[in-house]
Amino acid sequence: MNTAVVAITSHGAVVGAKLKSELSCILYLPDQIAVKEVEAHRYGSSTKDLISDIWPKYDAIIFIMAMGIVTRIIKDHIKDKHTDPAVVVVDEMGRYAISALSGHEGGANRLAEKVALVCGGDFVVTTGSEAIKALIIGMGCKRGMPAGRLEDALKKSLEMIGRDLSEVRLITSVENKSDEAGLHELSEKNGIPLKFISRDMINVVGENFEGSELVKKNIGVPAVAEPCAMLGGFRCQLLLKKTKMDGITVAIAEERFL
Repeated sequence: MNTAVVAITSHGAVVGAKLKSELSCILYLPDQIAVKEVEAHRYGSSTKDLISDIWPKYDAIIFIMAMGIVTRIIKDHIKDKHTDPAVVVVDEMGRYAISALSGHEGGANRLAEKVALVCGGDFVVTTGSEAIKALIIGMGCKRGMPAGRLEDALKKSLEMIGRDLSEVRLITSVENKSDEAGLHELSEKNGIPLKFISRDMINVVGENFEGSELVKKNIGVPAVAEPCAMLGGFRCQLLLKKTKMDGITVAIAEERFL
C-alpha cells in the first residue's frame, strides 16, 4: 500500500518517523517543524494545499493531528469508498489510530490496526461488521510456536464455549511476544487484529488471576492469557479461563455493552 504520513507538530513528527520506519511510509512535515534526525519531505504551503496535491497519489494517508482538522482538510476531496484513499487519523502521542475513511474497500481498518501496533496504542474501527465483534482472545505460548498450532488451539478454545472465529475482535498477548512470528501469521491469515499488553499493565491486575512463579521468572508477569484477554477490551467478562494446550495457553473474554 502506497502510504503517506502527514504531521504538523514536533510530537507528531516523532510518531510519523516511527511509522515511516516500520510501515515504509512517505513522511511529510511543514518547513517550520524542526525535529533532529527525522527525514521527511518538507512543504512550505498550507497542509490543505499539500493534501490537494497528494490526495490522488496515495492509496492511504495517515494524519497525525486532530480529527476536526482532518475533516476540514479532506472534505472537498471525498468522492466514494471505491476510489478514495484509506484515511487513518492518529493523535500526536500515538494513543489512538482511527479508521476514518474507506475502512473496508480502502483498507483503513487494517491500516489503523497496524498503526496502533507500531505505536503501542489502540485502534478505533466503527464499521458495523467489526463493531459487533466482542470476543477478546488472550494467548501465551512457548517461543517459536507455529501459527498452525496456535490456530488449532484457538479454534478448540472457541468450540469449548460454542463460539467461532467470526466473533473474535482481537488477539492479545504480553509485550514480550511482540516478535512472535506465529502470532503475527495467525493474525494476518484470519484478519484478526493483534495487540500486545505491557508487563506493567498486567502486573497491576496480576494478583486477580492464577499465576505461575516460573512464568513470572521467565517473562516478568505471573500470568498471560487471562489478564491479556481482560485488558484487551472494554468492560470484559471472562468466558473461558486459562486453558493449556501443549505449550499454548488460551483465555477468552467478552466485551459487555449497553
